Amino acid sequence: MSGNHRSLGLVIAGAAAFAVVSIACNSHSKPFTPTAVQMQHMDHAKAHYGKHMTDMTDNALLHNMAVADFYFVAHTSELSGTGVDRLDRMAPLLNTYGGTVRYETDLGDEDLLKKRMAHVREYLAVAGCNMDRVEVKAMISGGRTIAADKAIIVDLKGTAKPKSTDGMPSAMSAGSAGSQH
Repeated sequence: MSGNHRSLGLVIAGAAAFAVVSIACNSHSKPFTPTAVQMQHMDHAKAHYGKHMTDMTDNALLHNMAVADFYFVAHTSELSGTGVDRLDRMAPLLNTYGGTVRYETDLGDEDLLKKRMAHVREYLAVAGCNMDRVEVKAMISGGRTIAADKAIIVDLKGTAKPKSTDGMPSAMSAGSAGSQH
């Protein structure tokens, strides 16, 4: 082999070795382990969660079409930003399937209760709901929660105060954290 061919062969061999090393070093930024693969799947799911999360939210709303006091500005009948978001998600579902929006409240002010329910009706109508198929009622929410009879027992029993490990009262048990009926 002449000197030129030998030099050309060394250059080609060197370039090939460089390409192999470059590809091998840069092909996996994370180690190729089952955990790393699973993390890549989770990262991908987090980056593209939109449709899946929307479907889950819609299914939850269909199961429990309810509003509560925190969806309103305190002491008013005006919807809060959270209330507006809730009804915006609920409106297309109610328009498609109809149903009852349950307003779960402990309000003793009957006038405010009626104004809030009227405001929910008005908002849904403006959002395009066919209000002939939608009711708004003051009643306990309809989701999968604890049964009312069991909830009453839990409420009457009260919340246990935290116990400390050294016999001294904990900071949480000294004040407002635990309530006992």
